[in-house]
Amino acid sequence: MTIDQEFIGSLPRLPKLIVFDLDYTIWPQWIDYTYGPPYTYIESKNALINSYKERLELYPDFTAIVALIHSFPDTKMAVASRTSTPDWAKLALETFVIPEMDNMPLYDAFSYLEIFPARKLEHFAAISEASGIDCKDMLFFDDESRNREVTRLGVHFVLLSQRDGITWPTFKKGLKEFAKKS
Repeated sequence: MTIDQEFIGSLPRLPKLIVFDLDYTIWPQWIDYTYGPPYTYIESKNALINSYKERLELYPDFTAIVALIHSFPDTKMAVASRTSTPDWAKLALETFVIPEMDNMPLYDAFSYLEIFPARKLEHFAAISEASGIDCKDMLFFDDESRNREVTRLGVHFVLLSQRDGITWPTFKKGLKEFAKKS
């Protein structure tokens, strides 16, 4: 499933900023529960493998979703991650590519990165300050219900399943719900 332009055109508004958590949102594990880098990139799978043979892959729909977001004229993207290994997460983002965008490094797709071990409230305060975008204009995808706390700031929160992470149906649902908010 993908999202067609007719669906996008039918939405009364799009978020100014779409924010993703990392672990169990864009990839199916906690990066800080691995042995970490060094990573070897497996181009044919757009995957990383470390010296312990631990493999890190993106959820199947994620790069196409990123490419679609880049077609939105006034929407940026950010990462808000609570990981205790921010350097590993940043290295993974620098190494993964977006095939739909001529293998652009995934890292380059994000305008703002808040990757440090703290509550999501702190991540979003920093993102809002750096971007100048009000939290009510943000859409956030995460797998942990405790991070719903960002709704107090006005952020629209979409809870994902750890098994599936971000998918076309959950992305579409998030856009629809966000558009309905006034």
